[in-house]
Amino acid sequence: MRIVEDISAEVPDTNACHWDLKALSEDTNEETVLMYGYNSCCDRGIQEKHEDFKRKIYFNNWAPCEFFQYRDHHGRNAINYDEYFDEIYSICPYTSHWLNSQQLGRTYKPIFYPFNKSIIPLPSSKLYDVIYHGGIHGIEHLKCLKIMSEFNYRYVTMTHHINQTTINCLPYATNTNLKFQDKINLVAQTKISVCYNIVHVTEQHIDAMKSYDSWEKNIAFGTLGKWNIVPQFKTRMHEAAISKTLNLVQRDSWNIAEAYYDPDTEFIYFNDEGDLRNKITEILANWEDYDEIVQRAYKKAMNYTTDKFIERIRNDT
Repeated sequence: MRIVEDISAEVPDTNACHWDLKALSEDTNEETVLMYGYNSCCDRGIQEKHEDFKRKIYFNNWAPCEFFQYRDHHGRNAINYDEYFDEIYSICPYTSHWLNSQQLGRTYKPIFYPFNKSIIPLPSSKLYDVIYHGGIHGIEHLKCLKIMSEFNYRYVTMTHHINQTTINCLPYATNTNLKFQDKINLVAQTKISVCYNIVHVTEQHIDAMKSYDSWEKNIAFGTLGKWNIVPQFKTRMHEAAISKTLNLVQRDSWNIAEAYYDPDTEFIYFNDEGDLRNKITEILANWEDYDEIVQRAYKKAMNYTTDKFIERIRNDT
């Protein structure tokens, strides 16, 4: 399988920049090509070189966010940008199921979000209690910061290309503009990582989503107009698992975390801000009792490496 990369549209030094899937490319079989990186779906020069390949595959690692806009910077909408491909592997199982029901002439397949084993941090002493890294997009994030500040916490964010709410919360930040690997290393130094597997949407996003036929049949869009969020598996779950840090995950309407890790045995749920505070307190007071969960999560994470990812696609014929 030939693997073609174009990550020029990705934010530098984020997850996709560390996959290095192209290193797993093999030209011994010139019948299958896998492309990844947003711009590769629109590069006609690359596509024309592979017109005769029997199996043309694309990996979409941002679903369902492509439906937040009417058209992208190439002038294509979320349906027609993958017209070239026979198979599209997506991190959103709900969107894959919905698009398959549209009978678009190609197959959408759910797949896990991969990580490269090279980012696994060295074993580390646990210096901090709890960490959250990312932007502040909703009231639950604000409440999380306030609760974490009661403990020996870490909050990691950027100081540029962030929304106004995140800017307002910069006084809470303990670390800013960390390099990707330094962020993972900091997670490894912390006992608990708080995770929300959701994306907040605006009224503009919702208008764009509703412009697509049968949008309401996508389970991912089921709360629009009530609670304006959609589900999306966050790689911070993998990052905590490989760091032997306990994942403390907010329960939501989809609980997509359960597609990859088992609750209670590989991560812990919390329901609201009061439960978050109580769970952090309980876990810290009985940290040794949670070691088995941490070890199981680390073992499970080894199923989601980039080499396992490519093996899955190669064998999925």
